[in-house]
Amino acid sequence: MSASVSPVAKAVYLCDGTLGIPHQKTDLMGLFNAIRPPKYPHILPSFVVFAQMNGGLGQMSVYADIRMAKTGELLYTTEPKTIHFPTRHRVVQYAYTITQCRFPQKGLYLVELFCRGQWIADTALELL
Repeated sequence: MSASVSPVAKAVYLCDGTLGIPHQKTDLMGLFNAIRPPKYPHILPSFVVFAQMNGGLGQMSVYADIRMAKTGELLYTTEPKTIHFPTRHRVVQYAYTITQCRFPQKGLYLVELFCRGQWIADTALELL
């Protein structure tokens, strides 16, 4: 059995999309941390959760949850994505496109990143 070590997230971003050359560079388009929907409930057609992680070792499952900050209510969870960390020093990127996420009311929401079922980072999304 090979050893695995959970990573730490260097940063978690929300954006409209990504462009990139695998294993070389990634461009994030339309970074945001707040939106002003015209009405509630609001369904956001799509957005990307993007993170850079390092310090991990081995192959592991990563996923993201979206929760209402005030109540902790889970609104959305992504399918787990398998990420491979060949060395502890390699920066590995995670990008997941979330579609049709429903936000019931204005307020603060947390987009939380998990690795092997344990929280490693989050970022806030404010709906105004």
